[in-house]
Amino acid sequence: MNFRQYGTLALVALLLIVYTLSHSSTFHIVDEVSLFAVTESLALRGEVDTNAIAWTQWVNSPGEVLGAFGPDGEVYSKKGPAPAFLAVTWYWLLRALAHMDVQIGLLQGTLLWNGFVTAATAVLLWRTANRLGYGDRTGATLGLLFGLCTIAWPYANQFFGEPLSALSLLLCFYGLLSWQRTRQVGWALAAGAGAGLAVTTVTAHALALAVLVAYAVWAVWRGERRMAAPGAWISAVLAFILPLVVAGGLSLWYNEMRFGNPFDTGYHFDSGEGFSTPLWQGLWGLVFSPYRGLFWFTPLFIASVASLPAFARRHRAEALATGAMSLALLLLYSLWWMWWGGFAWGPRFLVPLAPFWVLWLAPWTSDTLAVLRGVRETRREARWQARLRGLPLHSIALIVLSLVSWLVQVSAVVVNWVNFEIYLRSLYPTDWENPLAFGPPAQSLLDLGNSPVAGQWQLMRDNFVANTDLAWLWSDGNIQWLLLAVGLAALATAAGAFLHWWLATNPHEARTLPSMPVRGLIAVLPILVIGLWLGEVSRHPHYGTEGRGYRQIVEDICARADGSEALVTVAPYAYQIPMNWLGARCDEALPVYGYAPDSMEHPETGQVLDAVLQRSGRLLLVTGGLPANAPENSVERWLAENAYKANDTWYDDFRLLEYGTPLLLANAPLTPLNVTLIGQGTSQINLIAARLPSQARAGKVLPVEIAYRLLDKNTYDLRWFVQLLRPEGYAAALLDTAPADGYSPFSLLPANQDLVERAGLLLPDNLPAGQYELIAGLYNPLLAGAPRLRTPDGSDFVRLGAVIVE
Repeated sequence: MNFRQYGTLALVALLLIVYTLSHSSTFHIVDEVSLFAVTESLALRGEVDTNAIAWTQWVNSPGEVLGAFGPDGEVYSKKGPAPAFLAVTWYWLLRALAHMDVQIGLLQGTLLWNGFVTAATAVLLWRTANRLGYGDRTGATLGLLFGLCTIAWPYANQFFGEPLSALSLLLCFYGLLSWQRTRQVGWALAAGAGAGLAVTTVTAHALALAVLVAYAVWAVWRGERRMAAPGAWISAVLAFILPLVVAGGLSLWYNEMRFGNPFDTGYHFDSGEGFSTPLWQGLWGLVFSPYRGLFWFTPLFIASVASLPAFARRHRAEALATGAMSLALLLLYSLWWMWWGGFAWGPRFLVPLAPFWVLWLAPWTSDTLAVLRGVRETRREARWQARLRGLPLHSIALIVLSLVSWLVQVSAVVVNWVNFEIYLRSLYPTDWENPLAFGPPAQSLLDLGNSPVAGQWQLMRDNFVANTDLAWLWSDGNIQWLLLAVGLAALATAAGAFLHWWLATNPHEARTLPSMPVRGLIAVLPILVIGLWLGEVSRHPHYGTEGRGYRQIVEDICARADGSEALVTVAPYAYQIPMNWLGARCDEALPVYGYAPDSMEHPETGQVLDAVLQRSGRLLLVTGGLPANAPENSVERWLAENAYKANDTWYDDFRLLEYGTPLLLANAPLTPLNVTLIGQGTSQINLIAARLPSQARAGKVLPVEIAYRLLDKNTYDLRWFVQLLRPEGYAAALLDTAPADGYSPFSLLPANQDLVERAGLLLPDNLPAGQYELIAGLYNPLLAGAPRLRTPDGSDFVRLGAVIVE
């Protein structure tokens, strides 16, 4: 390991520890949920749907919808696939650990992914500075400034695609720059890989790539065009294009998988999305406004702009390229209808420019470091006094703006910025009848006090603990002391290692590097902190309490899952619990369909659920915060009418319902009954026919259909009973239900119409194999003794048929 490699190790360890300790372990806005849903679907089932959050499709404005419906009615994210796809390997690693009986939450762990991406970007920025002729200390300092003093830090802790955009665009730039300097075809391939990642993250980044390609062509044409043989040119072009072709193929396949059309991305401008903002409004908003102004959220970029002339004097082509790319993206997003990026921290769309703007600081950083290291006084105090006195004005500005910018980023990660965004909506209300007309708040400099940057300090002042966004500090004041103590010790060690490397006087001497055990310790530190963090934050109450409520539902589902199930949820405010635990606890991958109580008002829901019933052997429904048979729960009502409910269990405020499906009756014959039932004060009820399987399995649902007709309207709300009788004549399994599980009272059923009652029996796990008899009937719970209705021959039940249990 050489001097540069050890410095890289120390920088990466430092950044990863900082990102982990400052992480919230939670989503901030639903955009992150949409990307994670793709990662989860692909990792667990090899699919790309986001059905787990289908409820997000029905919001106030079509332009705010995060996904789009495919031809099958299923939901797919409109976002580029690269961020979600690349996180799959990290998800798999976490799941493998979870299946070793290590308690970690897969959602919480996956949210750390962008920390790795951002640390990699910091290292690549270092190497880019090296390629431009700057030393390792300058490069490492730029990487540290990028990682801790820019908007990149807050986004390292969120599951957006912008961190990958920053890495991919920088990789493309670095590859093109390196190819110009070395003519090695591998660098052209790396540049193409960066370009491919960029366009599969955000298609609009093709504009930035066009600028970078123009830079490469111009720089070579202007400088060294005669130094390369035609064959080398052709090889470089092909190497650059190859990853783009692969990326294009991936995008076409992804579009075909989602929408049945390789050229359909899901974005449709007629739904409210488009470049409809007046240019100067968006430009002011992204650069100067207190609400989203780039310079407020990263004051360091003031120094970047000021240092650009110095950078341009040394690197004219690179300054023109990065400046033109910045201008292109800035103008593009200034025109976008939601230029402010929705609920987000700062100018989200400009995060990919952060490494380039930090790169502009290279001359100032190099000059500052030269002054700080250039004074050789005997006494340490005198040496540093001399260094500080010798700093030029631009170096002082760089240091001051770096510190201020660092404080802004700290404020962004220690308390939850979403809380202030919500507060702003009370000051500047949105017209929900026309959300596209929403005017972002704090647009005037007079509104500086309402800037989210100022708002973070207000949140800390008002109630730091309640507004915390740190996973080790819960909103009830609970502190994870072990994680905090170990994390701070690791942070101090990594920071000390990086500082020791940075201050080394002679990097070429072997003794400059620490011993092998110390280097090994630095490599292990982030792994130790991440592992401890995963274990400690898994107990966060946001993800449920072990053995209670939704967490216990997940455990019970996974204990019985055999791969034939589908899970439907009507708990849109607790979606994070199955996302965190289902993949970790289940060996089988269950497809999840997440809806809101009113989702059946939309035809796509019925289309999807009907298909689910036809291909699943068992359907599970989880509801949260709703009473049984809630009138507003349209999903439960639809299942009551179309599936075969067999079980209903409460877990605190949540319920787990189990249904059989029509798939279990696919080959079952319709058995005629032609039996009349009558009781005291009731009209005659004709049982016409029954459908039931001839075979069933212990521990599974036995579905049954009973076709019947009322000869006249009933005044009583009768109830059905269904029993599976052992040969000895007593019940091995039974159920008691009202029509449509209570959604259609008997007294309201129409007369002289063919009706169907669907029900399911959950057979005991230990039910012995053999032949059983299925019976059914009706009783009146409103009369004394709850008498059963009888047949003309006096029987109080009807035989439906024999069932062989395996």
